[in-house]
Amino acid sequence: MNPHKNYLSPKEYEIMTIFWSIDKPLTVSEILQHRKEGTWSANSIHPLLNKLLENGYIGVCGSQKVAKVNSRLYEAKISLSDYVTNQVSEVFDNETNKFNVSSFLSGLLGGDKENDKEIISELEKWLDDYCKKDDRL
Repeated sequence: MNPHKNYLSPKEYEIMTIFWSIDKPLTVSEILQHRKEGTWSANSIHPLLNKLLENGYIGVCGSQKVAKVNSRLYEAKISLSDYVTNQVSEVFDNETNKFNVSSFLSGLLGGDKENDKEIISELEKWLDDYCKKDDRL
């Protein structure tokens, strides 16, 4: 999936992190229960959800009775992995950016030796798998 808008505002991102962490369809009241205290009000959630719907990040997948009213169920239409991939791809594909892969990888390695070893191991495994596919390299 490739949404029309390639980035999320901080408030939209927070809503998406709720969907990604819960990994099931949610009603507005359930989304509000999982928000960080004081980040956005119950009144501001509807415009945020409408924007996410409009940009293809979420979809309506049904309804559920909440109290005496039917409430829409929303679900994520893009995974966290796909979102991050889109963000990184946009940086690589932008010809006006002078993107430096070495700087990017250095940013991944934050100085925590144990974590750095794990990241390096994952990168090595990915490179090995990538090279083995169709004898690309």
